Amino acid sequence: MDFWKRHPHTAAGERLYAIGDIHGRADLLEQMLAAIWDDMARTEDGRTARILFLGDLIDRGPDSKTVLSLVLDLTRTQNAICLLGNHEQLLMSALMGDKAALKGWLKLGGWETLRSYSDAKRKKKESDKEYAMRLAEAIPQQHIEFLENLPTSYRSGTYFFAHAGVRPGVKLKKQDPHDLVWIRKPFLETQEDFGAIVVHGHSIVDNVTFFNNRIALDTQAWKSGKLSCIRLSGEGCSVMFAKKKSVKTIPIWSED
Repeated sequence: MDFWKRHPHTAAGERLYAIGDIHGRADLLEQMLAAIWDDMARTEDGRTARILFLGDLIDRGPDSKTVLSLVLDLTRTQNAICLLGNHEQLLMSALMGDKAALKGWLKLGGWETLRSYSDAKRKKKESDKEYAMRLAEAIPQQHIEFLENLPTSYRSGTYFFAHAGVRPGVKLKKQDPHDLVWIRKPFLETQEDFGAIVVHGHSIVDNVTFFNNRIALDTQAWKSGKLSCIRLSGEGCSVMFAKKKSVKTIPIWSED
């Protein structure tokens, strides 16, 4: 494939650790971060290291509150960026009073997020909406403000990062934010050269998977127990995955 003949590269002087969908698995995130800190300490190549989260921090898994707290702190104190995922977008729409978004969000794991913030019991005759919105009162304002301001994409060299992917036939600079957060079929089925290798989550794969025009990182951490990350440095590439209290790193190609 053309992808293998011309290795993509990060921006000059940048080393990236892109982490796939976490979905409330704070335990796996903490393992991954420990491995990343260790890798940073062992790697002195003059590059600026940056952690990039591909979105869907919340829902389904048991500890979305801790995940959000960790990521928020990293974006404030470290060189980290978090992109907006469709689950974060659904939560924000629900909090703004969108009834359809609330219903959809709760079905997609929103209850687990709410219960990570509050263990308040349901009142007699309380509707799903009433109970959910009461639990949501426990979400700190700083978490809400953080989610409200998440970007939808990031570019580094010949890599383009988005939660879900991009719309074929549309230039990267002109992508609709909704597509960046939600798209599936048109993006997944095309062999189009996007002008950059798109690194994304959202659509589930068993393992980090390399296609001719994209790299998929959502290994369904909340259910599989495996959180995946891709380490990109110049033209170098390695896959990292946290599973069962350990993190393994697999080199894909070197910078040579």
